[in-house]
Amino acid sequence: MRQTLSALALLFASAATAQTPPVPIAQVQPQTIRQIKPTLYVVEGAGGNSTVWVSDHGFILVDDKIAGAANFDNLVAAIRSVTPLPVRAVFNTHHHFDHVGNNAAFLAAGVPVIGTDALAAALAKTPGAAPPDLVFDHDFSIVLDTGRADAHHYRPGHTGDDAIVYFPAVKAVAIGGLAVTRTPTFDYEGGANIAGWIATLDDVLKLDFDTAIPGRGPPMTKADIRAFRDRLATFRGRAQAAVRGGATKATLMSAIRVDDLGWARHAEWPAARVDGLWTEAGGR
Repeated sequence: MRQTLSALALLFASAATAQTPPVPIAQVQPQTIRQIKPTLYVVEGAGGNSTVWVSDHGFILVDDKIAGAANFDNLVAAIRSVTPLPVRAVFNTHHHFDHVGNNAAFLAAGVPVIGTDALAAALAKTPGAAPPDLVFDHDFSIVLDTGRADAHHYRPGHTGDDAIVYFPAVKAVAIGGLAVTRTPTFDYEGGANIAGWIATLDDVLKLDFDTAIPGRGPPMTKADIRAFRDRLATFRGRAQAAVRGGATKATLMSAIRVDDLGWARHAEWPAARVDGLWTEAGGR
């Protein structure tokens, strides 16, 4: 189902005075904003990347950092350094705390927060978390004066509730945890599925974009996303081969080579995560 929210239906809200609970000082981190394209920015630090797309009468924000008044204020200050316009909506790409921590602050300021229905269900079970107030199952679009933001949930991948946000006007996509420039996290506890992840990236690669903002790390090209997708396929194939070759659940992780993928060895995976990979690789 596709849902569309026009700019006229959105609140002309500034989130500058909203409040969030304090967090430990170790989680209050500096943030920097940098321009990727003339109307596209990324705010780095204090959790996952936040993507900012600026239209003529407001901006769209994707992901809102680790919770806390200082992190929220620093995020707002970083954005205010490049635009005085109000935030029209916030999208969540997945339920991890470093991407959704300041939902409550934006909601308190009257800003719509948008995420998948699966993400809302996950956050509803998380103490202190604030679920989005607008949810969708597959697609959600916001149309502004100079373009649109199209959110898509294809299937479980990095988590069970991943969404990407595509900005056709600038040929860019905020891809959340579905692509990273370092070792990926396979959140089986949160609904991950590598086969679904690969298929999701295949769908993303059909979009007309040249820039992707990952959950963490610098922007990626379309070729980078394709290469990351291929590394996932290699990892999954090796896991399946290890199981077919007689690896046990206890030896599975040590049997999968990852150094040539540029990833750190997954030596300390929690049991639930190993269980998920074991099952997906064909373990019985």
